[in-house]
Amino acid sequence: MKKRVGIIGGGASGLVAAIGAARNGAEVTVIEHMDRVGKKILSTGNGRGNLTNYKMEEDCYRCGRKDFPMQVIRGFDVKETLDLFMGLGIVPKDRNGYVYPNSDQAASVLDVLRTELERLKVRILLSCQIEKIEKKKNGGFLVHTDQGKVETDALILAAGSKAAPSTGSDGSGYEYARQLGHSVIKPLPALVQLRCQGNLYKQMAGIRTEAEVRLQADGITLASDRGELQITDYGLSGIPIFQVSRYAARALD
Repeated sequence: MKKRVGIIGGGASGLVAAIGAARNGAEVTVIEHMDRVGKKILSTGNGRGNLTNYKMEEDCYRCGRKDFPMQVIRGFDVKETLDLFMGLGIVPKDRNGYVYPNSDQAASVLDVLRTELERLKVRILLSCQIEKIEKKKNGGFLVHTDQGKVETDALILAAGSKAAPSTGSDGSGYEYARQLGHSVIKPLPALVQLRCQGNLYKQMAGIRTEAEVRLQADGITLASDRGELQITDYGLSGIPIFQVSRYAARALD
């Protein structure tokens, strides 16, 4: 009898997990509360589909557990990522260390993932709302949805964060995690622009300049970074701002 695997969330991670499980002989069901899978994939790389990056060292990441990002990356590295997509029919191209599909279209990435899901006969429930999740006494899970019950031997939670409600990442995954007995670290914004007070920024909006950014709170420097700073009508943006924004969010909280 095939192992039944349920996956909550039809984004990039959920779809790749579904492919992996199905290739290993499982009967897979993906539960997605939007009307289609992979919506957020279409916005990656400004619509060009940034598949991965060649530069993935420890200092590229900000995390409360310093060793955690590299543990994840070593578990499925750049070569394995590219092998997966090339096997699905994507020809990658390198642009200064950032890897895109040769088509420069994020839609082509979603197309090959969906084609492989169809080939593997993965069941996908769209516009499907989860009501509750039960752990069964004899092992496995029972997922109650508005489209009926889904019984599984294993359950993968790939629901995303709450960063982009319009693409499906509305924070509902945190509640599912709690129902399953996990603790949730308070979600705070990261890799975002910073809104600033005052009217000065509107007068300078559009200016871009190479700069070093230092974030201070109570006279203590929390983080710094260098790169192209962008001044906008609401405040500050650009890569160095994104890099320090996590620390700003925590300090404000």
